[in-house]
Amino acid sequence: MTMTAAPPETVSPPTAPETSPRAELERLYHECGLVLPFRKSRYESGDRIELSVVGVIPANRGRIVAEIEKFVGGGFAGQVYRVRLVELTPDDHPIAGLSLDKKYAIKILKPPSNLSCMFRDFLYFLAYQSAFGAQVNPAGVRVGVLWQKLIHRAAAKRFGREDAICDTYATFYDENFRSHGEINEWVEGRIWKFEVDDQLFDRWAFDGKTPADANSPEYVSKKIFMDELVTLLHQMGAPELARQYEWWTCKSQPNALKRLSYDDQPGDGVSAIDFRAGLALLPFLPMSPADCWLIPRGLMRGRLVQFDRGDTKRFTQFIEEHRDDYEDLQPVINELAVQEPAYRRSMPDVTNHHVRLLTDASLRADVKEGAITAWRSLGRIDDQHAERLRRSRGLFALLYTVAFVPLLGGLIVKLWGDPRRREHVRLCLTSGRYLWRAMRGARIQTLIVWHRAGRLSDERALKLVYRPVRFWTQRIFLGLAPPTWHRAICEPAFGWALIKEKINYVLAFLRDPPFREAWLLEQVRLGREEGMLTHEEAKKISDQIKDPFIQKYLKCLAVHICTVPVTQIAMVLVGAGVTGFSLLVKNLSWGESLALGTAAGALIQLMPISPGSIARGLFVLYLMIRERDVKNYYIAAPVSFIHVIGYLAFPLQMVAHDPALARFMAGRWAAGAVRFIPVFGERGGLPEHVVFDVFFNFPLSLKRRFKTRPASTSVWAGLMLAALGVLAYQLIVLGYLAYAGHVAFWG
Repeated sequence: MTMTAAPPETVSPPTAPETSPRAELERLYHECGLVLPFRKSRYESGDRIELSVVGVIPANRGRIVAEIEKFVGGGFAGQVYRVRLVELTPDDHPIAGLSLDKKYAIKILKPPSNLSCMFRDFLYFLAYQSAFGAQVNPAGVRVGVLWQKLIHRAAAKRFGREDAICDTYATFYDENFRSHGEINEWVEGRIWKFEVDDQLFDRWAFDGKTPADANSPEYVSKKIFMDELVTLLHQMGAPELARQYEWWTCKSQPNALKRLSYDDQPGDGVSAIDFRAGLALLPFLPMSPADCWLIPRGLMRGRLVQFDRGDTKRFTQFIEEHRDDYEDLQPVINELAVQEPAYRRSMPDVTNHHVRLLTDASLRADVKEGAITAWRSLGRIDDQHAERLRRSRGLFALLYTVAFVPLLGGLIVKLWGDPRRREHVRLCLTSGRYLWRAMRGARIQTLIVWHRAGRLSDERALKLVYRPVRFWTQRIFLGLAPPTWHRAICEPAFGWALIKEKINYVLAFLRDPPFREAWLLEQVRLGREEGMLTHEEAKKISDQIKDPFIQKYLKCLAVHICTVPVTQIAMVLVGAGVTGFSLLVKNLSWGESLALGTAAGALIQLMPISPGSIARGLFVLYLMIRERDVKNYYIAAPVSFIHVIGYLAFPLQMVAHDPALARFMAGRWAAGAVRFIPVFGERGGLPEHVVFDVFFNFPLSLKRRFKTRPASTSVWAGLMLAALGVLAYQLIVLGYLAYAGHVAFWG
């Protein structure tokens, strides 16, 4: 079929749109008249998507229309949306679990971030020499939901409740993202509550179930649940799926939510919601503490790489031992027996197939079919070209070899197998007007991503469609900058408004008691929505908003906010002063002077007691003297002098008066403090809770231990502080000597 270019569109700038800016940008893309269709980089709230679905049990087929209610988030395994089912049309028989107007979780097995997708696919390729199986292979996506359905039944038996595992209902293929996906139960839940615990040293001093008098019942019950689930998965023959719930991966905790329906039962209601692995585990690349022992255990099972492979022998034995529990799930077991081998044989997987790739013709045929299926799913070839590849060994061998060429391989396959892509490239090379429109279309797709990230205003997003020079200047020089910086530089009015807003915010917080109260009530509302506060706790805090102690806390918090920029200002001034002194007085070179100034500024920022914390601590001492009150400041006073964690001073002081508010404010601080950690800084991960325990529960537990065992605790705490002090001193000295050139850490 011959494809021709569409007539050029009018290039006059658009008037103010009545629709949303991103919808207007999408309309402008369609006006470009390009051969290639528009593909959303992410679904928006209110979008409606139509999907052909296949049920899990029974595997009935049908079509649905789902309305996107919310983008929940995503990781390496894919992106998750909360949707409402607005249309359901089964082909022949009903699809079990799907009902109109009910909310579901849709997981599309392609990460929302292109960088995350590239990293995931690269590791998967190293492991299996194939595209990410669950995204491109229908057998791969089916294997995942079949396992989840069987685990759902096993967990119901083990934990005594049907909701211990998130249920799964159907699979589908999404043409927009060129990815398979799954429809699961929507779980109303939260990650965990930050619990005040002054018995941190005794948290694990018990066996079996969570004790009734535990100070951290939710934390303890979650770990016990995940440990028991890991044991169950190993018993079922799913050791690699168990990695999703290994506690010491430090990032597995968000995979288990506490259902809100169990909010008043601290020791119950944890539910596992994710059984899709994201990153393949390679023997030379551990990515978490747990991987350091998971890799040797995998090698002992004969697995050089680990991802989602099951142990067929152990699984068969488990089913035989529990035959009565799985009698009604026999169709799932039968389909898994077919799909699992098909999935595994669709990839070269040299670490598992070994020389069989050379000796087994049927295996090579399956690998060939797997590659063709993957290319078809990724949109590199159409059905017609897929059939040509199936008929021609030589042509497939040539393209399969070409596909391994970095960067260019996939493009070459796509140019051969996708007529629309080929026609698009031909028109770009032969028609200047079409090339100009194609460049505009590419800009529009990038502008949609920028607008969603907050890099530009509505008006500038539409203007940049027609200003390619400005667009490329910003993309080259600001494309990797933080979104707020990008917008502030390009829109000075926005930058100044942001600065004024910050200043007015601090001044209002300092001067206006109603403003501070409104701020706290808003934080409480967010905490209730996030599950960090129960309804009763939130109501109690709101009712006590006029309490003198809370008013004092808010006033002190206002002063703490004012001290935030003190350290940054001091860092810049000291750095500039040292640079100028070295340059003008010491007559050092510009490079040497700048290096010394940078080191001096960094030292100010890294000191355990900073200018900002000194100002904060002096303010607390001033309050103690002015009010002649030691009791209400004796914890806050010393903690306030510590850099960064001094913001916990008053939450710590508030524990006895209002533990719920103290826990909540410290929990929000802990959650924000770990965001800078790559991968492990995910909300709900173990590092988040460790920070909370170290800077909140540890001091309280130490205080309690001092009361019960003063002598031994004093010795222990003194030795620990001395060791930390010596370590810090040695690191500072070694760092200085290395900087001065007296010590070399590498050749």
